[in-house]
Amino acid sequence: MRIQRAAIGAISLAVLAGAIATVSTLGSADEHRTEVSEPPRPTATREAEPAVPTVPGWQVVTDETAALTYEVPPGWTLAEGTETLESSSGVELGHLADFGPYLCQGAEYGRAFSGSGLTHGDPGDTATELAAAVAADQYSDGSQTAQVTLSPPTPITRAGARGTVVRADAAVTAESADHCASTKGTIVVVALSTAAGTSVVVLAADADTGSTPSAPLVSPDEVRTITESVRPSR
Repeated sequence: MRIQRAAIGAISLAVLAGAIATVSTLGSADEHRTEVSEPPRPTATREAEPAVPTVPGWQVVTDETAALTYEVPPGWTLAEGTETLESSSGVELGHLADFGPYLCQGAEYGRAFSGSGLTHGDPGDTATELAAAVAADQYSDGSQTAQVTLSPPTPITRAGARGTVVRADAAVTAESADHCASTKGTIVVVALSTAAGTSVVVLAADADTGSTPSAPLVSPDEVRTITESVRPSR
């Protein structure tokens, strides 16, 4: 699958710069004033302990906004916090993780990615729509639209939160496909009703190597373990 991302940090940086400028201006205006109050005493703070993975050696990904936690293998790369991916169904995914990046004909590809987000609506409908959208987004190309097959929604309960798991299998015809990319892929969406709303985790993984066998695939066991690790974080 081709890696396409959007960074959303520029606006935040501009707002932060404005806030710093405002504080500096106020500070210069008050330089003639004498501070007579007792300075605050330092207080001891304790940093939050990092989440412990259920699978030894794996990495824990926590999305505070979506109130979700899940895990990925140690060989996966956690993306910058400002990177997002929006599906054609309108759900924005953040807290992205990637596996198996490779270059082909000047473009960057990857074997798998995961991401999480927050939306609204019934978990079953949300998981179905999102799985179909991501499958089409990732495996269609300029010459053809991917054929997408959806599994029936599977009800689940994770730490008291009810939800749904949906799997989508995508395929394109090899003769006219992008020869750098895989012709088959699997997308798994976990949607849970959490304190934040309808929270989702998306996992997309190539199912064949295409013309680049040197880039390894995610194993079915890893796909299953990542999916089963999704749980509410509060």
